[in-house]
Amino acid sequence: MSVPEMLLQLKQQFDASALEKYELRKKLMDARKELSHSLYRYDAACRVIARLMNQKDKPAVQEGDEKSNALRKRTASEALAPPEQNASKAKPSEEKIDRTTAVIEDIANFAATISALRKKRSMPADLLKADECAKFKERSTGLVEDKSNVQISCMCSYGPLVAVGSNVGKVAIFDSTRGQVMEGADIRHENPITSVSFVHSSGLVDSGESAEKAKMLVSDGSGVVRLWAPEGPMYTAKGELPLTGAAAKVVSISMHASGSYFMATGNEDSWYLCDVNKLDCVKVCKDSNASTSGGLTCGAFHPDGMLTCTGLAKGPTTLWDVRSGGLAGQLTGHDSGISSVSFSENGYHMATSDASEDGSVRVWDLRKLQEIKCLPLMPEGKSRICTVQFDNSGRFLLAGGETGISVYGAKQQWRTLYSNSCGPVPAATFGPSARWFTVGSAGNKFTLYGV
Repeated sequence: MSVPEMLLQLKQQFDASALEKYELRKKLMDARKELSHSLYRYDAACRVIARLMNQKDKPAVQEGDEKSNALRKRTASEALAPPEQNASKAKPSEEKIDRTTAVIEDIANFAATISALRKKRSMPADLLKADECAKFKERSTGLVEDKSNVQISCMCSYGPLVAVGSNVGKVAIFDSTRGQVMEGADIRHENPITSVSFVHSSGLVDSGESAEKAKMLVSDGSGVVRLWAPEGPMYTAKGELPLTGAAAKVVSISMHASGSYFMATGNEDSWYLCDVNKLDCVKVCKDSNASTSGGLTCGAFHPDGMLTCTGLAKGPTTLWDVRSGGLAGQLTGHDSGISSVSFSENGYHMATSDASEDGSVRVWDLRKLQEIKCLPLMPEGKSRICTVQFDNSGRFLLAGGETGISVYGAKQQWRTLYSNSCGPVPAATFGPSARWFTVGSAGNKFTLYGV
């Protein structure tokens, strides 16, 4: 056999070996994929079976436990009482546990839905462009109330409407399209307003309700959250929910993305998961560090609704798991307390503001639980920062403090795109698509800036 023939034969053998190896590798990958799918299906089937068995056995176990506890704790006087009376004592706690479980399941299901929707979302067509930020100018102004002792305390927006809370218990509703306060909306509390929030769902979910028909949650210094509903030009109180004791108050309200639940943060050591429609508290979660750290100062729901965040007067920023009510993570970096917290719409970033005199805005990557940027309010120096808020796209971040306001660009490496040394800003909020924002002054005046 000649050398060329030998080389040809060796080449053919090598090609055949390589082809066989490729076919074997392909079959191996297919087998692994099929095995993986089978394991997932098996695991899912086991979970379903376990859940059904648990649901089947739960009534019998509960009934046995109730009978055992009743026999153990029954006194002579209880034995003489009608059986209906004893049965009614256990019913409220059972219903409470079942309802809490149902709410947590509802929140988990919604999180899966909205996560899928977020992947398909597109930016608003009229979203502010970075180079347009230089065009922000004062467009209109308004007063909470024409009195000298009024101080703006909080602010939120939904659609064209802006709700502005004050220290005298008055909430003004400002219509940005008309540039004036709605005179018929007379919302008043007996105590200073601490937080306001329109009841609405995430922008990824179409609730079919306009801003003009949206209800509003208002908290005050007495620890009460009150629900207000529009009836024509007027707002009427539909109920109230006392959450804290007489010495405590609710410092912030944050809506869940579904619009069905909200988070209320008390200034002592607890935050509360509440139902909007029933206006009651579903779950109470306590921060064991709050009592030694000056209490809680702010709180917010993550856009997916499975996490919440709270800030302390002195200490780390804490992330909480809504399902368990336990700790999900802690972020350290601020030298003093946290005055405000805001999540970006994509759920990847979170901004916190420092309450100290030389404060800063810190941006965190929640995927790594790491600080990625520390921003001063003004280029010329630091100052106490009162509020931070992402716009509904997550592209822009608004911060307000003792020396003015600034807008930062997330896509521009958090560069300052606009700043205004307008004096103390206790509250600020973005409008839709970041086309405008409203800021409160140290008195009772608020100003709308637009492009």
